[in-house]
Amino acid sequence: MTDTKHPIQIVSRRTGLSTDVIRAWERRYKTVSPSRSANGRRLYSDKDVTKLMLLQRIISGGRRIGDIANLSLKNLEDLIDSDESATVIKTSLANRPSTGSVMEHFDGSIEAIRELDANKLLRFFEIAHQELGSVFLLEDLFAPLIQHVRDECKLGSFRQSQENFVVELMKSFLLMKASNANKTTNNKILIVAPISHNDNLNMLRLCLVCEDSDWMPIYVGTSTSADEILFTYEQGRCSLLMIVIDPSGNQQFLPNELRKIRSLVKDDEILIFGETLSSYQDVTKETDLTAIHNIGELRLTLDRIKNLIEFKPVILHAKPEQE
Repeated sequence: MTDTKHPIQIVSRRTGLSTDVIRAWERRYKTVSPSRSANGRRLYSDKDVTKLMLLQRIISGGRRIGDIANLSLKNLEDLIDSDESATVIKTSLANRPSTGSVMEHFDGSIEAIRELDANKLLRFFEIAHQELGSVFLLEDLFAPLIQHVRDECKLGSFRQSQENFVVELMKSFLLMKASNANKTTNNKILIVAPISHNDNLNMLRLCLVCEDSDWMPIYVGTSTSADEILFTYEQGRCSLLMIVIDPSGNQQFLPNELRKIRSLVKDDEILIFGETLSSYQDVTKETDLTAIHNIGELRLTLDRIKNLIEFKPVILHAKPEQE
């Protein structure tokens, strides 16, 4: 049986790495050695895709590509186990669906989007959800699918209405699945974006990751004021607050918003999530926020705080004696 080969655009969507980064890693560090098609285009194997996904996951945790580029798949998996700690509830890479399996859902979904056939698209989503689960459905299928549609819109192969069609159907499908999840946890996390956030699918992704870690997410939209955050936090009896940074938004007012939020939520731990947190190191330290740079760190932190809550000792106060 021959190994499936994938063009660089598909590899980029599967791994979350740009085509420029993939080429640079290949040229500078010899991370992978793709074959070539008859017309000279790079073709990557499933093993290449897996290695690039592992590398991306490890460097998102802070390691340098030059230090890990030439490690074997086994060594990369061991390094992930070491970095993410044995206390994390991990999803085994062996249980993650194969590239070929996901691509079947991908190709069928593209056809349904082209035809604007909602029933057909929902059927593909349902089958993929049964196989992948909510979190991997979003990461392995929805994210590359919407990126492909947006790329095709730029090229003129798809129309804006087709992009809107698939995004709204994705959100409706995930919200429906979330409402049917029947979670019984008492640990609630409020997820907010104090400054406008345009990527609603990313916010929904964070909600799904929290659910997967046995937290009940409460999401009240974007551009939420500090006073409304406090009201929702207290009214919803939340145990944790997570602030999400929009990398594409205007963040000049964010430091003052963070200070105001901390002044209102004084005693509890507050998480701040985003890929551009390095720009806010000073105010993050000043307001004693817990910086979370990626999904791996988020899972670790959610597990840590959940364990603290669940194993917090109960202190019994004796009644004072009557005089």
